[in-house]
Amino acid sequence: MKILTALLAVLIPVVAGADAVKDEGAARALTDSIMTKVAVGDLTAAFDLMRKYMPIPKAEFESMALKSESLRDQYGARYGKPVGFEFLDTEKKGESLFKLEYIEKTEKTALPWVFFFYKTADGWILNSFFWNDQLTLLFK
Repeated sequence: MKILTALLAVLIPVVAGADAVKDEGAARALTDSIMTKVAVGDLTAAFDLMRKYMPIPKAEFESMALKSESLRDQYGARYGKPVGFEFLDTEKKGESLFKLEYIEKTEKTALPWVFFFYKTADGWILNSFFWNDQLTLLFK
């Protein structure tokens, strides 16, 4: 029981610490702001903006952000510098989930970015996201 109590004491603030946006329009404005940072090559600022809306521990998020920035540097050598972004689509599943799809435009290709939101009692939180160089994932 002590272990469970200690675990909950660690996890509850992490989940409770995620800020929420009030509606889907505010979520779109948030992801547009994130992609604006991505489009000028400022991944650190993009991840800083995301962090407070995601319900994961800070250390885990920072590790993920560092790996992502390193991978993006590698992609930069292959695909060139970022030159903009484009919103592609939104999709809702039931009343509790929706996703927003974008592409980061580079000099030589487009990189998909997908953001997933979950509706909590406080509003919508950024549950997860991914980006990669797999354009085929955007076509179903």
